[in-house]
This record gives sequence, structure tokens and C-alpha cells, in this order.
Amino acid sequence: MSLHRLALRLAAVEALCPAASEEAGPYPTLAGRLVYDSRQVPIDQLVPDKPRPILLVYTEEDKGTPWGSGRHRPEETIVTLVVEALIAARGTVVIDLPDGGTGTVGVADVGPTDPEHEALLDVLEAQVRYALDRRSMAPSAELYRRIAMEVRAIESVPLRDAEKTTRLAFRTISFTVQVRATEWPAPGAEPTLPEPLRTVAEALPVGSYGRDICDRVAGLVPAPPGLVPLEAIDIFAGIGRMPTAEDYDVRAQVAGQSPGAT
Repeated sequence: MSLHRLALRLAAVEALCPAASEEAGPYPTLAGRLVYDSRQVPIDQLVPDKPRPILLVYTEEDKGTPWGSGRHRPEETIVTLVVEALIAARGTVVIDLPDGGTGTVGVADVGPTDPEHEALLDVLEAQVRYALDRRSMAPSAELYRRIAMEVRAIESVPLRDAEKTTRLAFRTISFTVQVRATEWPAPGAEPTLPEPLRTVAEALPVGSYGRDICDRVAGLVPAPPGLVPLEAIDIFAGIGRMPTAEDYDVRAQVAGQSPGAT
């Protein structure tokens, strides 16, 4: 029952790069349209000719504490939403050659200086936090606010690597978010996506990346089971004690009805 993770991730991607703005803007962050859902590719493939900010969106840990006698549904569901804010630049690396000389690897133009990289990441992180903050009421995050009920914690961890041909500077921003748990349609209902993924699918425009994902998932989820006819209900009562099917003081039986009967 983890489709709420998918719902949260798609809603976050929509908040950071709305489908309506994907081609020409305006964009909520410096990353523009370079916002990727769970993308895992070599960094060199993400780096354009000039350094550009990039956002990668993931969902990680999913925690819930079951409640009630059935112990099957969590009272609340907590998901870790991760946004990696990345700036990658091709730099020049000097190497020692076998003949005793030196050579270079990479592209000569290293782009912005390190202080500029850091400042750009500061701005990019601030824009991400603003877009995903319920109090800011960012227009692009209307759908996200319907899925993310509450943010419990935010953590930002920096990482820098200047030892390779592609110089990296990025932040891992982790949001601990309470979300609506996956809720499947009731037995006998029309086949449809469970909530809150259904809310996401209905809000995204047809042909958009997120809507295409939802449409594919819709063809994979099982149909809700049909209703089982109720044959009878047994009621046991005990005087001053807990009755059982073998030991009771009063017993009554109510005949059941077929689904749809009145």
C-alpha cells in the first residue's frame, strides 16, 4: 500500500515544475524545466554545455504505526521526500603523464566560481523550501498541499566534489511529511486508482508526464473485490463476563440479505 509515495512524489514534481509551464515557463525555481522524478543516470549526462541547476525528486522511508484491533492500517503515514539540488560543471583536471609532463582532462571552461556555486545552491534550496511550504501558498504547489498534510522536519546536507572532470556541488534536502495513506476503493465499487493517487491523476492534465504515469499504474492495480452475500449474524451475550460461541447466556441470530436487497 505504498502508492501514496508515488502520489507525493508526482505532486512535488508538479510543484517544482508545473506541467503547464514545462516548455516555456514561468518556473518556480532556478532549475527551470530540469526537474526529474527519481532519475538515476551518470552525472555527465545531466550536465549541459554550461552549468545549470538541476532538481532530482525521490521518496524514501515510509513509516506508519498500525492501529485498531485489525492492526492493518496506520493511524498516520510518514514519508521522507528528498529533493537533490545539484549544480554540475565541467572542469579542467591536470594529470601526470608517463613521460614526466602534464596534461589536462575535461573542458577548459569551469563555469561559475565556487562561491557563485554555493550562492546559487542557497537560492535554489530557498526556492524549493518556499514552493513546498504550506504557509507560502505557492500557486504551483496547490496539488502538493492536498497530498502533503504536514511537514514534521526538514534537513539539508551539502556535498561537494571537485576531484573529477565534472565538478559537483549539491544539497540533499529531506522533508519528513505526513501524507494520506493509500486508501483502496470499497468492495463492489467501480475500478479506479486508490486515493490519494486518484486525486493526483485527476488534477494533472492529459498528456503530462505525471498523468501518463498515473494512467499506466491504473492498468496495473487490481479491481476491488465484489461484495460477499451476508448469510447471518450471531449475537452472544454474557451476564457479567465475556461470552464465547460455546459459553453464553443469551444468543440471537439475524438472517442476512443479498447485496442490493432491502
